[in-house]
Amino acid sequence: MRIGIIGGGAIGLLFASHLSEKHGVTLYTHTADQASIIQRDGIRLITDGESRLLTGIISKGLDDGISDVELLILAVKQYHLPQILPMIKGIQVPMLFLQNGYGHISYLKQLQSPTIYVGVVEHGAMKHDGNTVEHTGHGITRVASFKGELEQLSLVNERIDHFPFAKSEDFHSMLIDKLVVNAVINPLTAILGVENGGLITNPYYYQLFQELFGEISSILEVHNKDEAFEHVKSVCMSTAENRSSMLKDIENGRKTEIDAILGHILSEAKSKGKSECLTSSLYKMVKGKESQGG
Repeated sequence: MRIGIIGGGAIGLLFASHLSEKHGVTLYTHTADQASIIQRDGIRLITDGESRLLTGIISKGLDDGISDVELLILAVKQYHLPQILPMIKGIQVPMLFLQNGYGHISYLKQLQSPTIYVGVVEHGAMKHDGNTVEHTGHGITRVASFKGELEQLSLVNERIDHFPFAKSEDFHSMLIDKLVVNAVINPLTAILGVENGGLITNPYYYQLFQELFGEISSILEVHNKDEAFEHVKSVCMSTAENRSSMLKDIENGRKTEIDAILGHILSEAKSKGKSECLTSSLYKMVKGKESQGG
């Protein structure tokens, strides 16, 4: 299958690397410079302490236009989507969106493609430079249909070593489950400046962790709260040595995904008349750090 991937960040590079094992991949990057480096040198994938150079991947600047693909994967952060939508609005091929949060769902209604999927990525990835990505944690990519039949997506039926896909029946539940994980771990690690595991091992941070989960799960009306809490905790522990993407964004003076994550939850709290004291405080703290460039 001919797969196009938009986004040259950690997730875009990771997907391009693994999917190129069985498919023809074209990676569309924001800058022509990054596309040129990848086209010339390939992508270096670091996984389990080993480094591999993958040279069969085509790379183009996004401004060159998207063509000749059978599946288009959007691996950019949610706040980049408004710039990209005009380029993909009329494209008819199936699309898979891999954004955190829930706000991107409103954008999908503008697209003409009859087949649109959403996914959540449970892998860990770190971009070292324009063409090097490290697979820091093996996980799974869960996919659900927003529009069209999920069975049409062959990726969920094939086996790619260390890079599995799984079907989810309901995109709303799938995204909310991931949103709770991101909303608890990312802002706390970003403000406290700790690796994920520090939220559990430090008793004071763990108390914050519990309180934030309680507030967020109430706002989002999460069912089976005990099970959901254990899931967030297990993610934290299984990625104990990871620095969250939001923490890395703060450390590097980049824009964060706080609006896509806590911004959506605050909107839900306002519409439902629910308390959001801790969520609101964390949102303001991250926005303050972001405005100072880290």
